[in-house]
Amino acid sequence: MIAKKLKIYGGLLGLMTALVWPNAQALETQQLDKDASNEIPESSVPVFGQSLFQGGFKDQPFNGFNPDYRITVGDQINLQLWGAYSFSATLAVDPQGNIFVPEVGPVRVAGVKNGELNEFVLRHVKRVFKNNVRSYANLEASQPVKVFVTGYVNSPGLYSGFSSDSILYYLDSANGIEHDSGSFIDVKVLRGDQLLQKVNLYNFLVEGTMPALQLRNGDAIVVGPRNGAVSIEGAVQQAAQIEFIGPYTQLGEMLLVTKPDPQANFARITQVIDDRQQASYQPLSEALATPLYPGARVELVRDNDIKSISVSVSGEVDGPATFVLPYGATLEYLLAQLSFRANADRSAVQLYRKSVAEKQRVALERSLDALQMEVLTRQPNTELEKGAQRDNAAMIQNFIAQARKAKPRGQVVLANTPNAGAMLLEDGDELAVPVRASTISVVGEVVFPTSLVFNEKRKLKDYIELAGGFANNANQEELVILHLDGTISRIEDGKFNSRLKGVLRPGDEIMVMPKIQSSELQVTKDVTEILYRIAVGTAAVLSF
Repeated sequence: MIAKKLKIYGGLLGLMTALVWPNAQALETQQLDKDASNEIPESSVPVFGQSLFQGGFKDQPFNGFNPDYRITVGDQINLQLWGAYSFSATLAVDPQGNIFVPEVGPVRVAGVKNGELNEFVLRHVKRVFKNNVRSYANLEASQPVKVFVTGYVNSPGLYSGFSSDSILYYLDSANGIEHDSGSFIDVKVLRGDQLLQKVNLYNFLVEGTMPALQLRNGDAIVVGPRNGAVSIEGAVQQAAQIEFIGPYTQLGEMLLVTKPDPQANFARITQVIDDRQQASYQPLSEALATPLYPGARVELVRDNDIKSISVSVSGEVDGPATFVLPYGATLEYLLAQLSFRANADRSAVQLYRKSVAEKQRVALERSLDALQMEVLTRQPNTELEKGAQRDNAAMIQNFIAQARKAKPRGQVVLANTPNAGAMLLEDGDELAVPVRASTISVVGEVVFPTSLVFNEKRKLKDYIELAGGFANNANQEELVILHLDGTISRIEDGKFNSRLKGVLRPGDEIMVMPKIQSSELQVTKDVTEILYRIAVGTAAVLSF
């Protein structure tokens, strides 16, 4: 059943605002005042199933009977007897649940399945007519009933029909479900205060299946309120708002309802999570498992149909957390959209890019592979060298294992580049606007890694001493200073006692690297290169 596949158990949409270059703005929610809601605007795509009750179900009563239909009071049974005794008539099931067969007497048929009716009646006939009499019993008409239809339907009321009519007949008689407020997946059939059946109309819409119900006088069909929904459009066979039950669903489950275009390969997802609007652009294969919360909007696209990109913004800015910009937008264009706070450091805007992080990761992996090969293939000349190399190899292997866990940030250095504003943004870029800093951090191989208030009169040596001095394993011949804007400075020990005016700035990280203790020159060079690459790429110092 589609209900199981979709987890429509108990738990994008509209195209994201089409932005016209060069007057593009961010999403509509990004244009709201600061005190306005951060909700995504209501979707304009149709509700899945809203056209269901245009098919005239109420004009076509169902006269057929399934084999499991159980005979009830008021049903009409056509009975034929022939042979030694002949009889033909349509008999009504009386209030006691019987039909009266001449020469045989009352036969209680109430509760008998329709598929077993003929054999059941024949057995009773043969109790009187042992030979030469045959019978044929056929359900001709079911009992007329009146059923209540209520809840989120357009015209609640009491409607006449037959016990064999489907709930679609009665829902259509009530002019259908209110598609803006009623649920297509939470329809209940009640008999008194007992739940007779829960019906998910998505099963009928997608697979054509409908539970076989046998209604009685006074039964009630109740349509519940609409549950959470996500909107899916773009490269799909039918753009629609799809309902689900629960706190969240997944894109893969929703696509079982509205089928994707075979060439769709990316998904743009916009939703509000923890009162913050978020947007992402992912390959469809990765997006299938993405949690979707009520109100989410998904646009499936073909790779060559990309018309916009999503860029997240954080830090000292007011406004939305995510901007959807025209494909081909530049950094300068995005910066013009931002509302900087008073304490924002505009000169140190940071840009992080997934493709850069991936390149950094690949370069690091290659260096680690080369180092591992160097260590494993070196041949010792003496037994003494063999023992030393074994210990050295164990140490290097441990270092390699730690280094492979490093995750580069992918920072794009914007400082000292006059044409940085003209740089094209990529989908998934992250822009961070730091607060105007007043401290300097000292990290790595010092006794007490810490942050200190910046004082332009202090020297590098002063900051090291305030952090407890060099640790035993510190490289005291060179320091690395990582600036907020992503640039780096490598300072040799001869300048440790200098003020370095203009080089040492608020927000900097003074990175004290570990000293490489290896008897092999090439290994020392390789490890040093890797350590610096990790420090710059991850803003962290890896111990050795």
